[in-house]
Amino acid sequence: MRYYFHMPRSVQTLGINLVELRAWAIHRSKIFFDFLALLKETEQWDNERFEAYQSKHMRTIVNYAYRHVPFYRRLYDDHGVDISQIRTVDDLEQLPIITKADLSSNYTQLISPVEKRPLQMGTSGTTGTPLHFLISREQDVLNYAIAYRRDLWGGYTRDSLIARFVGDKPVKDCNDRSLVRRSYLMNRLIFPSYCLSSDNFPRIFDILRKHRVKFIQAYPSTAYILAKYLEFEDTYYDLDALFYSSEPMYDHQREFIEKRFHTQFFGFYGQRERIISATECSENRYHLSMIDGITEIVRNGEVLADGEKGFTVTTSLHNYAMPFIRYALNDFTGYTGNSCDCGRTLPTIFPVDAWLGDFIVSPKGMIYSALLFLSPTEGMRNIAESQVIQEDVDRISINIVTQEGFSTSDYLRLKDSFDTMFGSEFELKINLVNNIPQTGSFKKRFAINKLGEDYIEKAFERE
Repeated sequence: MRYYFHMPRSVQTLGINLVELRAWAIHRSKIFFDFLALLKETEQWDNERFEAYQSKHMRTIVNYAYRHVPFYRRLYDDHGVDISQIRTVDDLEQLPIITKADLSSNYTQLISPVEKRPLQMGTSGTTGTPLHFLISREQDVLNYAIAYRRDLWGGYTRDSLIARFVGDKPVKDCNDRSLVRRSYLMNRLIFPSYCLSSDNFPRIFDILRKHRVKFIQAYPSTAYILAKYLEFEDTYYDLDALFYSSEPMYDHQREFIEKRFHTQFFGFYGQRERIISATECSENRYHLSMIDGITEIVRNGEVLADGEKGFTVTTSLHNYAMPFIRYALNDFTGYTGNSCDCGRTLPTIFPVDAWLGDFIVSPKGMIYSALLFLSPTEGMRNIAESQVIQEDVDRISINIVTQEGFSTSDYLRLKDSFDTMFGSEFELKINLVNNIPQTGSFKKRFAINKLGEDYIEKAFERE
């Protein structure tokens, strides 16, 4: 990225389109269209067909894992599991649940030696511990197809131009004259969500109006900030659909954003492990995809009935590179057990309770998602946990829990990354700590803002 930021705009645009070439090719591959056709078909399946599909693929991957993955062979032998008795989805309860700690401490033992050319993935540990894992290419393409189906539900087509306000870093300087870069291959305008400020909002909406953008992809927190500007200017911007993910959409956000954008919302629930997913329909109900993974709702070791909320235990049906079998994601949700007026028979779940990142506001009035501050930690296996705290308007603390192997050079690399991104606006302090405390609900906040509840309004009202 350091080299990218020093290139002319035309070269940056070329670089973005070269990076997007893989996604463009996937969206035109036969396996992508095969998965898309299957996903469309499953929208009218009954429970028997879902159970038959999931049981068939579950049997295959459980047997595969026992034969080829050392961790599962040892685990099932230690628990006296007879693999031949695992025949249906209901039989999964006979298998032990594995945790993120198991994944972290048994990484090499969970790798399948058979799967060729898997994708290496990881998380930054924003809600706990960073994880590293492998994804098979088939699973990756399926995830692309599922995400694209969400867009189709919202009325998007390949000819539609979409504006992205997520985790992209198209520009370094928020005073950049154009502020946006374009992916011609994927037909989208890529905005820097870290450049939201009273100075830049007029330019952002001028660009949206110039290109007649009718679809926006954004974090709920980012869409909320954009809507706050429209309120501040007492104006509106009509959209056909707003696509969101990565954060929950709270009722007060939904009502506020809908008022200013006159639009419908289509959310997407997933995770970096790409085990299960759910898509929000026009009735604002979340439908599980079902063919990517199996979702169990568990509390105190017991699988719960429809209508009850618990924690997700999941089994991937297509990731042979590193199988996830009865893996505790621990997202809080449950099967509703209700049909949906949209007419799709895909089971529905309650909206997933996840973390909403606190906003970070700079002395200049810039408004950032706290997720951005932890992005330099992504992919570093020797960092156990991380947390960002805004102590004052110009003072940020970043707490890091390190693991064995963390070195002085790692610290300097982190510091350089943080300084490059935000050092001109904040006094940044990296703290190496022993642990990050849990909240009362036994979860960990990746972001804490101490400025008070009205700090967003103050950012808009600054002179």
